[in-house]
Amino acid sequence: MIALIVLVLIVVLVAVGTRQAVGRPGGVPARGHGVRRFFQYVLLLGLLAVAASGLSGLLGRLLGPSTLVAGDQADLALNFTFSLVGIPLYLGLALWSRRRLVADRGERWSRGWAFYLGAATLTALVVAMFGLYDLLAWAVGLEDFEGRSLARLLVWGGAFAAHWWLGGRITPADRLQVLRLLASLIGLGAAATGLVTVLAGALDVLLGLQGEAMVSSADTQILRGALVLVVGAPVWLLAWLRSTARAERDPWWLSYVLLVGVGGGLVTAITAASTLLFELLVWLVGDPGADTAAQHFRDAPTATAAAVVGLLVWWYHHAVLETTGDDTRTEVRRVYEYLMAGVGLLAAAAGLTTVLVALVEALTGDADLLVGPSAVNTLLAAATLLVVGVPVWWVYWQRINRVAQAVSGQEHASPTRRIYLLVLFGLGGVAAVIALLTGVYLLLEDAFAGTFGAETIRSMRFAAGVVVTTAAISAYHWTIYRADRERTPEEVRGARFVLLVGDSDPEVAREVAKRTGGQVQAWRRADRGGRPWSVEEVMSSIQATGAQEVLVLSEATGLRTVPLDRG
Repeated sequence: MIALIVLVLIVVLVAVGTRQAVGRPGGVPARGHGVRRFFQYVLLLGLLAVAASGLSGLLGRLLGPSTLVAGDQADLALNFTFSLVGIPLYLGLALWSRRRLVADRGERWSRGWAFYLGAATLTALVVAMFGLYDLLAWAVGLEDFEGRSLARLLVWGGAFAAHWWLGGRITPADRLQVLRLLASLIGLGAAATGLVTVLAGALDVLLGLQGEAMVSSADTQILRGALVLVVGAPVWLLAWLRSTARAERDPWWLSYVLLVGVGGGLVTAITAASTLLFELLVWLVGDPGADTAAQHFRDAPTATAAAVVGLLVWWYHHAVLETTGDDTRTEVRRVYEYLMAGVGLLAAAAGLTTVLVALVEALTGDADLLVGPSAVNTLLAAATLLVVGVPVWWVYWQRINRVAQAVSGQEHASPTRRIYLLVLFGLGGVAAVIALLTGVYLLLEDAFAGTFGAETIRSMRFAAGVVVTTAAISAYHWTIYRADRERTPEEVRGARFVLLVGDSDPEVAREVAKRTGGQVQAWRRADRGGRPWSVEEVMSSIQATGAQEVLVLSEATGLRTVPLDRG
């Protein structure tokens, strides 16, 4: 307790000392706010954890009267200490922080407050969700009653509700976007996991894959999945449908919808469907390794449920994206499409490499190796990767090419496209070089030892497969990269970064970013000087400089352009 009090005094002295050392007269805000906010909000977050843990521990013992004094005395002493010391300190620092938030608008925009609000809200949310699940499990007879579960729900649930309400009243909406999206992700993950568990358990019962002795186990699985769904769905409804679904379509919102909702749902569905396809092919033409269909397909219900839920998540978020009516091709959309194309290409490359390895094994080994059980299953796995990977890559790559042909300058100059091409070329080149070195080493080793033969070629099968596959991928993407550089206009490639200083107009910033294909930031002048932006004037001034990084300053007499060098 003494150490905690000393820590509080040190923080207060550092904050006061910093203010006096660097503060300036005349009402000018003092520097060093970042140092004060760091200690203030980190300490506030720690005190919240201490106070809530102590209070929930004592309340849990109170709800179970037989354990109020009995049990772990050290744990009881710790809970009392956390409550007696943590609660007053937290309330005092919280009230002081709230007064600053109300009085100082800049405090509400600070990163320190955003960090504390996000960390405290999400931590309280997760702990409260676990407490609610345990309480519901007791209510339906799956678990014994524990006072700690109800205490965690009451204490941490109250902390979550208080921070969520306070954030909505004090914090600017822009600062709440990331918090609400993360809460949406937590709710969506819990709800999707619960739904998968329910569907998998129902399929187990309907198909009889668990056997008569396991019916009660399947019922328990369904019930537990339903509880997880009941816990996660309200969180998603509150954080997404009520708060974020109709929010501004900023990069964070698009990242959640495209990468998590659309991309994550589709990848989950494709992965689960691939597993089902492989298991089916192995059962039909391969070596199942099981005597009955129930044993072989025991994991099929989970894969089927994951595929269904993944498609549902993909469909919903894709529909949300379509209802926005915004066809602007942002970098977030590009990241999603190139990421999906890359996933499909890597799956297809793995399948092709596996096929080449199996063929080398068959040509250099026993004549019956090609039809052996292990070889057949390997070829089936390769076929599954090709059947899934090639269509995914083809669909997204063709979509990208159509856009590139329509707006060649913007698409070819985008950083996402360049990174995609260079990463594939670079990784493929590195893998090909390593595989080539390995293959040559194996060849020369046997040649020098006088044992060169079919076994040498067989030992080189993985290196040969990697070299052929990666060489083809690297060569293809290198030709595309070179063609992009030849057809991309020089003036479009030049404006990689544009800083607009004047009237903060998001529409102008988006249009300039769309035309240049670069990064654009818009800052508002504190003196409200300058005149309204004109996209054509901004583009003309940018192209006139020929610089890759440009500052465009709006003044009363016109635009002034200054080349930048950010190092």
